[in-house]
Amino acid sequence: MEDLDRKVLGERSLISLGGLSDLPSHAILDRGRIVGLWEYDPETRSIAWTAWARDRALEEAVAGTEAFVRDQLGDARAFSLDSPKSRAPRIAALRKS
Repeated sequence: MEDLDRKVLGERSLISLGGLSDLPSHAILDRGRIVGLWEYDPETRSIAWTAWARDRALEEAVAGTEAFVRDQLGDARAFSLDSPKSRAPRIAALRKS
């Protein structure tokens, strides 16, 4: 429940995670709990991500996902009309956090 007050980038500003009806980015889950968010950056061919707690297993999982998206999928959109341009502000916010 403590994660409900975490601030994430919404469409126009920071918003509490608990106030969202949809996540602004892909979720990082750990045993059913949202522990972070990620976006694929096709320009750098890497994942921009943030997590409320980091450990080696999480970093390895992100690296594995990054390799899979890069090598097998080429991109990971949040929804069908998502584009690298529309994703840019979310990527920047994730890299900043």
